[in-house]
Amino acid sequence: MKIFFISFILSALIVPISMAAPNNDDLANATNISTLPTSLQQDSTGATNEINEAGPTCLNNEPSPSVWFKYTASASQTVVFDTFGSDYDTNISIWNNNEHPLIPMDCNDDHSNLEQSLINAELKAGITYYINVGGYNGEGGNLTLNAKQVNALTNDNLANAIAIGDDSTYSNTQTTKSATIETGETIASCNKNGATSSVWYKYSPSANQRAVFNTSGSDYNTVLSVWSGATHPLTEVECNDDNGGPQSQIAANLTANKIYYINVATGKTSPGAISEDTGLLNFSMSTPPINDNIADAIQISEAFPYTNTQNTGGATTEKNESNPSCATSSDASIWYLFNPSSDYNNVTFSIPNASFDAALSIWQGSEFPLTELACSDNAVTPDNTVESQITIPLKANTDYYVDINGVDGESGTTTLQVEEGKTDFAIAAQPQPQTVGGCQNATLTVVLNNNEGKVIEATDDPVGNQWETGVTLPFSYEWYQGESGDDSNLVSEVENNPVVSVKPDTTSNYWVRVTNPTGSVDSAATTVTVDDSVNNGAGLDVNGNSMSTKAHFCGSVTESLQSKVNLTSITQQDNAVIRFTINVDPKHVKKTADVLMLGVYKNDNVTQYYMRNGSNWELWNGDIASFAAAQTDVNLPESFEIIIYDGLLAGLPGSLEVYSGYRFENGGIFYSGDSIKFTVK
Repeated sequence: MKIFFISFILSALIVPISMAAPNNDDLANATNISTLPTSLQQDSTGATNEINEAGPTCLNNEPSPSVWFKYTASASQTVVFDTFGSDYDTNISIWNNNEHPLIPMDCNDDHSNLEQSLINAELKAGITYYINVGGYNGEGGNLTLNAKQVNALTNDNLANAIAIGDDSTYSNTQTTKSATIETGETIASCNKNGATSSVWYKYSPSANQRAVFNTSGSDYNTVLSVWSGATHPLTEVECNDDNGGPQSQIAANLTANKIYYINVATGKTSPGAISEDTGLLNFSMSTPPINDNIADAIQISEAFPYTNTQNTGGATTEKNESNPSCATSSDASIWYLFNPSSDYNNVTFSIPNASFDAALSIWQGSEFPLTELACSDNAVTPDNTVESQITIPLKANTDYYVDINGVDGESGTTTLQVEEGKTDFAIAAQPQPQTVGGCQNATLTVVLNNNEGKVIEATDDPVGNQWETGVTLPFSYEWYQGESGDDSNLVSEVENNPVVSVKPDTTSNYWVRVTNPTGSVDSAATTVTVDDSVNNGAGLDVNGNSMSTKAHFCGSVTESLQSKVNLTSITQQDNAVIRFTINVDPKHVKKTADVLMLGVYKNDNVTQYYMRNGSNWELWNGDIASFAAAQTDVNLPESFEIIIYDGLLAGLPGSLEVYSGYRFENGGIFYSGDSIKFTVK
């Protein structure tokens, strides 16, 4: 047998970059917190660890490159320190003493299952405390450190409800320990498991108003409700439990000069999820953006470029509103609506330089739940900055809803920018026509170049999130059967690989849609002609001489027995189904033969040949006479399928080639002239 191999060698050049450490990288230069409340922002990139610096206890005392803050309590007080609003996974710890090694007091990583952290610390007057913020696996980024005093419990009863001033925003951080339920107090309808305690606020707007009440950042499971009336029992207006997590949020339409009471009660969760008791309550009120609801979506003007800047504070999610697919933990969205007057090949929607982690998504439909068309969170743009960006084609006189959603409920200032899309690549060479035999695969390729005309090689190494040629990753290649633009019959979809193997049943046209974050380009259609007179089988007699045959061997690698998508590469964690359909030479039908299977494995260090002996794969030494049979004494039908392998290929990174065939008693072998070739990553 003739064995052919294709190997690809990838190499990467890693250039270390020296980065200056932040000013407060060391304990001696800790940033001083002088007043409460405060919110400090900085870039923590390049942070290090000092000699003798102990690791946080919640990280098993493992040092985490970090920055330092300090606070001297003017009186005995309880203070909350948190990292909400940071754009990376943080941990926070508080320490005593004035030099390394410090004395640990408390530590938190991932408060309430979020990537941000919170500490509720009881501090003594005159003592200086050091606050340390590190990043997961040494990560750094845009850090926000918030500090605020915890107020005592004064609003346990309705008569002592804390009054919210006539303002658009309000917040209060307090302890709810020792809170109770009053006699005659009605439990909120959405608090299915009952409440053991609650606290009260009251608010009377001077004008008709939509207000948002929120308990995000609290350290226990809360149930939030709004009531009207003067004494118990009150009348419930709105109720919410677990707004995408153990905390709660309500958006309520309020009437001018009417008194409303806002109740925060305990709720119950599964054991270990979050405290079922009282604790730290972070209560806030805000006014939602004007486009908080999809019915109030801001109309996008077609005078490109279009921009709109607003603050998303107080944004909510509506009933039956779906989370965007690229940010499943989100609960603060605003809406825009675009209805173009003409078709566009590409329109780019982006939110550059948002002050919070924001996901961007495009939807269609007339009511919730809508149909998502595209979603982006932290795309890498052509200038190598990170933002959310989508480029898609649009049809005239069609409604497209644009959603900006805060990841993990974050909010802040954002700008939506809309402009006609310009891709950073083009098709340099179209897929070429081919003729294949019955059951043969056709290999189709599209060649791209960048805007400077340089060809994008399939073997280029990615540098960060770009190819060496400067185009934006990832590339998606969607191959379709049919005329160009007809996307009703998807054949294959892969990332960063311009080559596809297709197996046509009849003569067909194929084309590809190439997409990256800057847009998409459709290729022209090319024809793959199926010619049954082309023979892809080969034969050898007992002496090794070639013999002609009309047998066809059609091989494929798929992810399941049902899948028809032929793969050219898989990972070690993927299931692989390797099989051949054998169309027997008409003169061999109903004769008895043995079925043969051969595998060739190659990596950088070794090339090994394997034969299937019954149900077992064994090493083969290359001697034709000693080649074992996978199946013996098979009465050959006109056509039959054999499963060569079905399972994982763990521990076999490299390239594989697989052949099949059948052998007669006289030693004559008829086999697949074209092998199955694929790589294992």
